[in-house]
Amino acid sequence: SPTKTRRRPGEVRDAIVSALQEVGKPMPIEDIRAAVALQLGPDVPASSIRSYLNLNEGPGKPFKRVGRGVYALRG
Repeated sequence: SPTKTRRRPGEVRDAIVSALQEVGKPMPIEDIRAAVALQLGPDVPASSIRSYLNLNEGPGKPFKRVGRGVYALRG
């Protein structure tokens, strides 16, 4: 069975943040996933990105949800 790439802690987070910073505006999850894949390779599951955004969204957290499946950096 193919082995999962072990990522260093924060690697996916940093890729999400950098994707949103680069674009400078809210992005749908699909576009965030594509940008993360360009940075880290295609083996980052969309579900990981989705759950990371969901867990880190809200007041005092780094992301804000601006629409269904659309996220921006807070601040």
